[in-house]
Amino acid sequence: MMRAILSPFVRFPILSGGVLITLIFLGIFAPIIAPYDPYIGDIRARLQKPGVVSSIMNQNNYDLIQSQDEADQIPEWIRAYTPEDKNDSKITINKGEKGIIEFYMGPATSFVDKNRNRSHTDDVTFDIFTENCLGQSKNHCPKPNIQFTKVYKKESVGYIEYVANEDIVDDLNDMISIDINVIREDTKKWTWWPSGLYLLGTDQIGRDYFSRLIYGGRWNLTLMLLTGVVGSIVGASLGMLTGWYAFRPNGRWIIDEIILRIVDITSVVPILLIAIMATLVLGNSIWIFVIILTLFTWQNFVRIIRAKTLSLRTLEYINMAKISGASTFRILRKHILPSHLNDIMIITLEAVMCFFEIAIPRHWTAWGNMMKLASEYWNYGEFSGTYPYRYQMMIPSGLVIITVLSLNFLGDWARDKLDPKLREFE
Repeated sequence: MMRAILSPFVRFPILSGGVLITLIFLGIFAPIIAPYDPYIGDIRARLQKPGVVSSIMNQNNYDLIQSQDEADQIPEWIRAYTPEDKNDSKITINKGEKGIIEFYMGPATSFVDKNRNRSHTDDVTFDIFTENCLGQSKNHCPKPNIQFTKVYKKESVGYIEYVANEDIVDDLNDMISIDINVIREDTKKWTWWPSGLYLLGTDQIGRDYFSRLIYGGRWNLTLMLLTGVVGSIVGASLGMLTGWYAFRPNGRWIIDEIILRIVDITSVVPILLIAIMATLVLGNSIWIFVIILTLFTWQNFVRIIRAKTLSLRTLEYINMAKISGASTFRILRKHILPSHLNDIMIITLEAVMCFFEIAIPRHWTAWGNMMKLASEYWNYGEFSGTYPYRYQMMIPSGLVIITVLSLNFLGDWARDKLDPKLREFE
């Protein structure tokens, strides 16, 4: 039943091939496609749900009317104990007058258009501290009635222009506390991408999850292709040679013995210890790990391919090829190798997945690391019942499963097309 369901995917590998081509395309062009830098996080964007803009910058205790003492930065406790001169008139912003709120933002930060209407005036809001007299013990603390007219930034300073809809008097209704959405622009890679738009939310330290998924495929596919291609070529070639010459007369069995002894020696070498030592001496480099994986994954191919070659070499069509004068190289290439394609694909996946944590350092963006990081926060939000990071475990897991299935389907299709035993039934 299951074979009948999966038969279209095996016989016509358009879907599985399309999945792999798409992943390879995303990996190659990740720096162009990813909307944010996957290695830089915005601490204000933590715990944001998918599609929600970056977090809020708060301007607390902002004084619309600054007296001379405040302008001279005289400490508030000194001003509080200084007798008030009743002859001094209160400074007032009259109704209809304009003013500017000025504050430091930083060179890499800009405003977020939360409503996507190309205006920031509706993104500025009074926060809860304004309604609560800014935490001060006052009997009367009215919020000033002002209207925001323009929001912009010059260099590292943000400006909010406003119009007073009532008289604003110093020490009466001139204190405000406002919120506005901001984002670090140095994390964004596209100028036209809406600021603060995270398609799949952010991770635990504010890094865009969608960008990390795209970049993650680069390391996974690179390791899989490099270690898989090199390991399969070396291991499958040696495996077919050992299986073909095993127990042969005239001293040809020595080839099998020599290769098997090399496999036995390399199989007992602790790869984890070598990987750690190589990391300490040579540093975290993908090429170092590719070499390590390649050196210690080809043995798996030799044993399995050898066992299957021993059974294949006694079949009738192999004997007919020898009688017809085919060379050993032609028999191995045309008749033995096609029967091993699916096995080679499976062994490659197993070898790469077994060394996933060894091959990819924790600070690299890869699906394995993303799953490991999400698993550490699996129960985060248990008291609220939200569990905001669980979906970040499921997405890369699904991508790994899809990749493995696609490679298996392609292996089955290649075996059906190239295996001489199966071609005669078509």
